[in-house]
Amino acid sequence: MSITYIVPCLNVEQDIIKNYKKLCLFIKKKKINSNIIFINDGSKDLTIDKLKSIKDQKVKIIDNKKNLGKSQSIINTIKKVKTKNIVLIDCDLPYFEYLDEVINNLKNNDLVIINRKIKNSKNLDKKKNFYQIIRLGVSNLFGYLTESILNLKVMGDTQAGLKAFKLNKEIKRKKFISKYYFFDIELINFFRKQNSKIKLIPVKFKVSNNSSIKIFSFKNFNYINELIRVLYKC
Repeated sequence: MSITYIVPCLNVEQDIIKNYKKLCLFIKKKKINSNIIFINDGSKDLTIDKLKSIKDQKVKIIDNKKNLGKSQSIINTIKKVKTKNIVLIDCDLPYFEYLDEVINNLKNNDLVIINRKIKNSKNLDKKKNFYQIIRLGVSNLFGYLTESILNLKVMGDTQAGLKAFKLNKEIKRKKFISKYYFFDIELINFFRKQNSKIKLIPVKFKVSNNSSIKIFSFKNFNYINELIRVLYKC
């Protein structure tokens, strides 16, 4: 088994080295042939300087001089991967405690996804603030819309920051159109249409207070437009 970890990064100078070391320790314990690709997607801080300080032959750094968008960065990178398996994980390493379970399930499945809405998943937030309530509401709305149209059978949860899949020539040839945040939908839809084996992993989670997506921002119109285009194409 061979794995490439793809880690998109945007303005994370404070935590990226700490998280790199955490991921390296996991890889060492797992004893699987692995490498890591960090994508600096046009960060405005010192993220790229921190990444360039890493001296590790198993680490490759892709430096986007301007921000291409998370999805577009991942799509471009997948075409360069040579291993048979890919793990997509956000730079803050969300659901890291489930990473071992995700990889173990990848042996017998084509796509393994963290899912926060299936049975045995649990929201640990005892009390949510205004931002968390709005964010969860918007996520549920988009999730319901996506599930109603595409029947992905993931309970509308397509945006969790940890997933893994087996790479094949069809995926590399596939023309995905997402730029910002909806590559996950296209990927799940691709595997569903292939009648592939998909495994959903239940998790305990909290709704984050931080996000690069701001509730009141004109950029949200771009995100909505992209979601409509993705749903239409899928």
